[in-house]
Amino acid sequence: MPASDSPMTDALRALIAGPSAAERERGLMSMIPPATRIISATVRDNTAFVNFSEEFLYNTYGVEGYEEQVRQVVLTATEFPNVNNVQILIEGRQIDYLGEGIWIGSPLNR
Repeated sequence: MPASDSPMTDALRALIAGPSAAERERGLMSMIPPATRIISATVRDNTAFVNFSEEFLYNTYGVEGYEEQVRQVVLTATEFPNVNNVQILIEGRQIDYLGEGIWIGSPLNR
């Protein structure tokens, strides 16, 4: 990825965009619902606050899809040395659960 002033946001946008053709050939996929947008992403006190559009709520792969979706976001954001935890927000709101009981009500870490 090219250098930018917001590398974490760029990395998360690349995750949402999905894998390249070569990555798909290797079996990689993004579990983030394709219409999802990042509204904002900021870091405060080693916690990334990632605010997604409401489309993030609608994963068609069931509970395993929701788990992987959250895992992909957390692993992507915590690759940056200034991020230890990730708080997922939906349309600016903190919600407790994603899908079928996947906890996102507090900051998550690896």
